[in-house]
Amino acid sequence: MPRTALDRAERLFAAGRHGDLISLLEPQVPIYRESHRFYYLLGSACLRVGDAGGASAYLKRALQLDPRDRDTILALAALDLRRGETESCVEACLGLLDERPGDALARRMLDAVRKEGSPESLARLVESGRIARFYPGPRRMPPFVMPSIIVVLAVAAAILAAALARPLFELAMAKIARSRAPRPEVAALALDPGERSDPVTTEGAFRYLLTKEQALESFEKAKSAFQSYRDNAALVEINRLLGSNASESVKEKARTLRLFVGAPDFRTVRDAPSFSELAADPPLYEGCAVVWKGMAANVAEERGRTEFDFLVGYEEKKRLEGIARASAEGIPIPVDRPLEILAVARATPDGARLDVVAVHELGQAAPR
Repeated sequence: MPRTALDRAERLFAAGRHGDLISLLEPQVPIYRESHRFYYLLGSACLRVGDAGGASAYLKRALQLDPRDRDTILALAALDLRRGETESCVEACLGLLDERPGDALARRMLDAVRKEGSPESLARLVESGRIARFYPGPRRMPPFVMPSIIVVLAVAAAILAAALARPLFELAMAKIARSRAPRPEVAALALDPGERSDPVTTEGAFRYLLTKEQALESFEKAKSAFQSYRDNAALVEINRLLGSNASESVKEKARTLRLFVGAPDFRTVRDAPSFSELAADPPLYEGCAVVWKGMAANVAEERGRTEFDFLVGYEEKKRLEGIARASAEGIPIPVDRPLEILAVARATPDGARLDVVAVHELGQAAPR
């Protein structure tokens, strides 16, 4: 049976293919935004490839979703140990041992702090790669082949889930339309006094040069936009910060904010960039959702994935705004038909491309 991206990620994690796991899961954030396991796997993979900022953002989100998960607590403790933040590492391990007195990994980490807690020793631990012995390991994976009765039950469950998914989705969207609740977790994410007093740096290479006031304003704009469910507007400010001379601690909190981006829907996309805006500065609109009209051309399909050129604004064959390279997985792409697509913008070395989420032919009802 086909496996989900999360199933494939579990196997990549077990195989130690952490770079492949990150490439697989990062585009899936809008789909799995409420999945603790998704953020744990992504954060753990970042930890293992040395991306401390990504590891911190993803693992903290995993902890928000499941504050008592043993592996998440230990992965964050190991990240603290890697950074030399031994006090927070010890605090996390002691807290875990209160509930799980026999946890061997937590005890090994405390022993490492006691024996190798100096900055020099910890630096050698990281440089040698021995720090990895404190990272929680992968789950034991089930075999690929399931007994036939389990296959039958799984198929039945999938059919039932498909039958229920649409009405449940419509109820959820109706509830959102009636009243969008504030996001307290966004409000709670704030810059501390040190970050506010020194939010920018002059070191390194950056795409956007911000003053202290501009960096602080971008962060607050992103929070405000999220509270208004204007995720695209929030993403623009986050991308501006991540590509700027903002300090690393400000960028880390911007990455955490990014985790609150919701799954795009035809009816809820706001502040979508135009084709010309996206083409002019793809990194600024990374992850933003667009709803564009046009036609598909040069369609090529291989193994369920379709690559094509989307002729933006050409739905009536009168005006062409531009051509965007696009791809879709498991979605049929009609040719020579006026279309409206829902897609997520991605910045690439060659410019921008679109990951298509949904398509409908103009003149027909949009997907509900």
